[in-house]
Amino acid sequence: MHDMRYIPDMGDVMKIGTEQLEALQRQEQTQKKTTGGVSATGSVGDFGALLSQELAGTEASQSAASVVPPGAAGIDPLLMASTVDGVNGVDATSADATGLDEAMAQLDGLLDNWDAYARELGQGASSGGLRGAYSMLQGIDSSLRDLKQTMPNLSDHEGLAAVVNELEVMAATEKFKFNRGDYAS
Repeated sequence: MHDMRYIPDMGDVMKIGTEQLEALQRQEQTQKKTTGGVSATGSVGDFGALLSQELAGTEASQSAASVVPPGAAGIDPLLMASTVDGVNGVDATSADATGLDEAMAQLDGLLDNWDAYARELGQGASSGGLRGAYSMLQGIDSSLRDLKQTMPNLSDHEGLAAVVNELEVMAATEKFKFNRGDYAS
């Protein structure tokens, strides 16, 4: 019928003698001696000491490996590396950086145009906003094509390429909506 099971009292199961506790403490002390102060329990103080020790070693090796000129802390280390021909990496990539700055400025203008397009579209057909919005959309599409032509290595800049791609998709979608008649009054 009912199977009776014995459930032990916690006092029966969890008896830790002082000799076991002393053995554990001795074991931790020997581990501290052999591992340089890091205990098996991984207490916070020991971890902090180990972390600071590692950080000090890392900082020392980094400072010995490369000396950063004053004022160059914000510059990408790859830009500071010299090329095989002995040309300074900053000079070699300055044209690319200028092109990237121009692309960012064009992209900023495109986003401003996109905001203006949304406002114009919001006015609707009542004030002739749809015609103006469509011409703005064509301007955005044209600017996107120009940006891709002036920046052929756009795919090298992952984030920038993703934004440009998203704007192209949005422009194509909006053109499709206009042609389908979604915005007709």
